[in-house]
Amino acid sequence: MTRQRGFTLLELVIALAIFAVLGLASWGLFDSVLRVQQGTAAHERALRSLQRAMAVIERDLLHVTAQPVVLAGPLLQFQRSHWRNPLDQPRSERQMLSYRLDGGVLWRESQGEGTEFVQRQKLLEDVRELGWRLFDSQSGWVAHWPAGQDAKAPMALEVQVSVGRFESIRRVLPMPGALP
Repeated sequence: MTRQRGFTLLELVIALAIFAVLGLASWGLFDSVLRVQQGTAAHERALRSLQRAMAVIERDLLHVTAQPVVLAGPLLQFQRSHWRNPLDQPRSERQMLSYRLDGGVLWRESQGEGTEFVQRQKLLEDVRELGWRLFDSQSGWVAHWPAGQDAKAPMALEVQVSVGRFESIRRVLPMPGALP
């Protein structure tokens, strides 16, 4: 009798079953890695957006003028100087800035001194809550800072925001009067 070479049907079925189980496990692992990567990318985009908005606010505060700061609820308004003029146009270097929450979006509105044009910039989306407070050495932290107040300029600004996947972010930014 001659012996035949090759695999039996049972051996082939077992091999196919093992490869199928390995394939399903690999697909499950690959799918979970992709989901984690997408979640991480979304978290990174949200964090980068929040950092960019805070950097814009901080940059504006570094150039705040001695003009009064208005703080009333979700509205913060002040005047800043050193407004960039890359085209060297004849205009003032002072800008009136307003930060306001409107429909879950934090807007930055700027208006050059002596102009009618108001420029709106969307800083943050999906804002659930926004709070501003100013610090004065005499009054401490206050949530309302009326226009025309004869007291010294505030020393710091506190921004507390709930946006997207971040429940509550608090940032304290020094004002130029507090810097040495």
